[in-house]
Amino acid sequence: MIFHVYSEPKPEGYYVNEPFGIYRTILDADWLLYLLLPLLLLIIVGVLMLAWRVHEIPAHKADHKKMRQAELVSALTLLGLLEHWVWAVALFLAYVDWQAFEDFMVNILRRSRTPAETDGKSTQAPPAETASAEAVSAPAIQSVEERQA
Repeated sequence: MIFHVYSEPKPEGYYVNEPFGIYRTILDADWLLYLLLPLLLLIIVGVLMLAWRVHEIPAHKADHKKMRQAELVSALTLLGLLEHWVWAVALFLAYVDWQAFEDFMVNILRRSRTPAETDGKSTQAPPAETASAEAVSAPAIQSVEERQA
């Protein structure tokens, strides 16, 4: 017998709370180990599979969203095996809508560059790009003409 625990039954008074009847028979039986060991192994394998699936959630989410940061998230999930806070960072990166965040930041920058309205009248200044382009282009053209001459 592979799992034979006792060579002989335990004497009376061995247990602190002495089991009686069928309970004593079950505790002394080797066949119980034949049932419990495979069950224990299945439970361990199942828990490890579940933990791995939960651990890979950020990587799958990043791949599903076709994110530019998918490789970064995958690397962070693997590093998360050693340092658990890194996994939380990967989860954050995978679930944030970066396009919406980028649009929000661009809108803030655009609003900061437009002049504010005063007294209900908008003072429209020429766009900075065209004014600076005209100012730069005239001397640049003159310097190019001088070089050619």
